[in-house]
Amino acid sequence: MELLPVMVIFGLSFPPIFFELLLALALFFLCRRLLQPTGIYDFVWHPALFNTALYCCLFYLITRLFI
Repeated sequence: MELLPVMVIFGLSFPPIFFELLLALALFFLCRRLLQPTGIYDFVWHPALFNTALYCCLFYLITRLFI
């Protein structure tokens, strides 16, 4: 089994998944900013659950790209 490398930046060590989380967060904010003017949140039952599901889907897609 191969271990994933730990990235060290300015003496702080980060697991590889940390950067995937940050990339997913940036894409999430971009998607949310694009979806708000369209009025899709008027048709969503619970916006917080929709946002959570959107972030989870983006994170899953990004991890599938990098693995």
